[in-house]
Amino acid sequence: MTKCLPLLLLAVSPAFAQVVLVLSDGTPAPGLYDLGAVDSGQVATARLRLRNMSTTGATVSSLSLAGVGFSLTAPATPFGIPALGAVDFTVNFQATGTGSYSAGLRADGIAILLTASVLPSLTYRTDGSNGLALLTGLDFGAVARGTTAQRRVTVRNETAGILSVPPISVQGEAFALAAGAPSGQVLQPQQGGEFNVVFSPQSTGARQGRLVIGGRAFPLSGTAVEPPLPKVSLAIDLQPAASARQGNLVVRFDAPAQSSGTGTATLEFAGSADAAIAFAAGGRTATFPIAPGDTQAVLGFQTGTTAGTLTFTVQLGQSTGQQTVAIAPAKPTVTASAGVRSTGTIEIRVTGFDNTRTLGGLVFTFYDGAGKTVVSIPSYATTDFANFFATSDLGGVFLLRAVFPVSGDASQIGSCDVTLANSAGTTIQRVALP
Repeated sequence: MTKCLPLLLLAVSPAFAQVVLVLSDGTPAPGLYDLGAVDSGQVATARLRLRNMSTTGATVSSLSLAGVGFSLTAPATPFGIPALGAVDFTVNFQATGTGSYSAGLRADGIAILLTASVLPSLTYRTDGSNGLALLTGLDFGAVARGTTAQRRVTVRNETAGILSVPPISVQGEAFALAAGAPSGQVLQPQQGGEFNVVFSPQSTGARQGRLVIGGRAFPLSGTAVEPPLPKVSLAIDLQPAASARQGNLVVRFDAPAQSSGTGTATLEFAGSADAAIAFAAGGRTATFPIAPGDTQAVLGFQTGTTAGTLTFTVQLGQSTGQQTVAIAPAKPTVTASAGVRSTGTIEIRVTGFDNTRTLGGLVFTFYDGAGKTVVSIPSYATTDFANFFATSDLGGVFLLRAVFPVSGDASQIGSCDVTLANSAGTTIQRVALP
């Protein structure tokens, strides 16, 4: 008696028949596609393509992959393929346990078997944000030029057999292998070791390299940047801290500068308007350059003629420093004086400044040639000075001009004491009359 095998009939729709599976080079995909043998944790990749062989569009309603260690990167279904067009997709395989693996790849009217195997091999890990992670590459991130960064790689035999560590080397400018790499070391099951990869850039820019372990290569990357500018602290050299003085803002660095840069200093004043309060270079904002090796920068400034508080702020890179100095109220200061005698009048001129801007009490005391008091004349000019200062942006600077009529012989007047009073005190200025 003859046994008849059942006949399996597969009905394929025209839409399915017009789409075929090919490899990335365009050759037809075999029914059994082997991704090859990889080490534990290594990724194997297959790049595949669904091609529409007809002159009309086609729709793929399903594309799936089932198998341990295999993953699919493809458009979400359903998706269309234009006439004579193609859609690429990727299959990845990664596993840590040794042995053979398989997975079924299915699409509309298409089915193939994918296989891969994991060889007994060492496991490589590196420090990650959540502890040790499987080594796929090392990114050193941003590293200052002239400095060194290290990344640690651990090696472990997680198999049941005895394995040797293959040769380890590093390729690429600025990358190196630290001493003590375990190349050739024999590891029993569950034994391990470690080594460090060093990134030491000497010039700025992105760098690429490779860490080669036996037949495997892992990408290395890092970016060299300029060293950070130093942190700043401020000191004010102003002796004494008074009006109409020149001082220095000293910007000190916590370490000698390793790179060039530019800092910015600003000066703020809490007090009445005073255009003379400024940096020596002019204005209330100044920039200063720094060069490698610099330990400080010095900026000159002028205090002006107004009492108040000077606040200096310096920004250098990511560092900010601030320092203040108070200019205390002071009695009036006379910078120049003169007396002019003419027929029938005497004129007294006094130039100076009042950093309180409260000047008002005046007394003019005249003396003869022998120093004997002739007359003392008080003058209450508080309102006049208040009106003057209210409209002045020159701080406390003033010019006093007082004219006195003289009945008699004006030549008998030899000098005059001008008494100027403000809220902080009194100043007496002797004015000679030639």
